Amino acid sequence: MVHFFLYLLGHSLVVSQFLSLTSLDSGVNASFRGLSVVNNSVVWVSGTGGTVLRTVDGGANWENVSVPNMGKTDFRDVEGFDKNTAIVMGIASPARFYKTTDRGQNWKLVYFDDREEVFFDGMSFWNKRNGIAFSDPANGHHLLIRTTDGGDTWEEIPADGIPEKLDPEFGFAASGTGMPVKGRNTVWLGMGGIKSRVFKSENGGLNWSVAETPVVHGGQSTGIYSVAFKNKKVGIAVGGDYMNQAIQNTMAHTQDGGITWHLPEKQTHQYRECVAHYRGNTFFAVGPSGFDRTTDNGKNWTPHYWEVKDLTALAFAKGSRGGFAVGKGGQIYKIKVGQ
Repeated sequence: MVHFFLYLLGHSLVVSQFLSLTSLDSGVNASFRGLSVVNNSVVWVSGTGGTVLRTVDGGANWENVSVPNMGKTDFRDVEGFDKNTAIVMGIASPARFYKTTDRGQNWKLVYFDDREEVFFDGMSFWNKRNGIAFSDPANGHHLLIRTTDGGDTWEEIPADGIPEKLDPEFGFAASGTGMPVKGRNTVWLGMGGIKSRVFKSENGGLNWSVAETPVVHGGQSTGIYSVAFKNKKVGIAVGGDYMNQAIQNTMAHTQDGGITWHLPEKQTHQYRECVAHYRGNTFFAVGPSGFDRTTDNGKNWTPHYWEVKDLTALAFAKGSRGGFAVGKGGQIYKIKVGQ
């Protein structure tokens, strides 16, 4: 059995034989929720005040490449394709998506929506050309848009292929991770409100099925905030209630691609804003009170409440033991998993 010990080492928080967090200097005080780890070296981060940061040296240095004149815009999600190309998602009406192809030196407006009900919660890309994004419902229907040209243009997905929305039903832009994708066409979508439901499409978002989950629901701020899949079968949904952070049943797992969802045998019963697959059967979840880890695909969770608070998102570099976490107050941490 591995024993975990926490101690402060300069700017690093270390849990022996398990995981370390190294505090990085972002140079800003924005609240970060958008995080895209392209690889061990290239990372894009986005947040309040129109803020966008970029590193190409694994977080040693961060370049402020914020979108000009967007000081009132909250970029809750960012998708980085490489060191030069990224898209940021501005959430509220008018919702604006911007794209750069020159390291953030210039940004092009690629999507604009000024409908009053529009509030974008997240986006994901299968590859450099095909992507999808979702908003809170508008005009009584779920609102999803997609791109087939790398985000240069977007089109609304017809509502007739999407199950009718419940009343109330909505998404959450806590970490931009409510819509994971796999393969060429598979995508899931986590929602909250009167029910906590997960939608699934296997044709790029044109047609959807839907399943109820046992994640806490029923209130105006309860439901699923983040979803992660390690393959097309095994996935985890986390959430809760940002207004009541110590609440029961904030996690669920599926082993059949999202057809059925189950509560863990052991969970932390804490509000969680992001879940990410690490490798093998290991996932991590994060929220205001700390990190959680599962090593059995979400059936049992171990909490780790550290001095680090108010983290909102985490992601890992593919094929690596490293990743990054972001949060409020300009927080950025480099993650290293010990085993």
